[in-house]
Amino acid sequence: MEDGCEHPEGSPIGKCAICDRTVCTECYHDVFGAMICDLHRGLEDESDWELVGFYDDAASLSERRYVLEENGVTSLVVEGDEDAVELYVPNIEKDDAFASLEASADNEYSCPECKIQFSGNMEACPVCGVKPSDEDEADQIRE
Repeated sequence: MEDGCEHPEGSPIGKCAICDRTVCTECYHDVFGAMICDLHRGLEDESDWELVGFYDDAASLSERRYVLEENGVTSLVVEGDEDAVELYVPNIEKDDAFASLEASADNEYSCPECKIQFSGNMEACPVCGVKPSDEDEADQIRE
């Protein structure tokens, strides 16, 4: 099969949410309702993933995924509520993910309570509700 699995009996059904390879009926796996390929089979248990970010615009999400990829961190995007998307990484890569995201946080906030990064135009952390203080906002604008 072109650009993906090699199952001659499988019918293509979509793309892997992690690597964008073609996925067929033979190698389909589900995590958070997203399709993943056989290469990522070891990550099909949702408890193996850590939430690291919430974003409400595609450009910001693409930049964050690029940063993670450049730092060797696997990521998965899951559609959230109210036009926001959630960004997950494997638990074993979460420390590297948080460090990478923190270092590249242009117009985003990192919650001091739960470490989740979220879009700068969100009023509070969507996980724990902590609001950025005025001092945090000033620091964010300077970065």
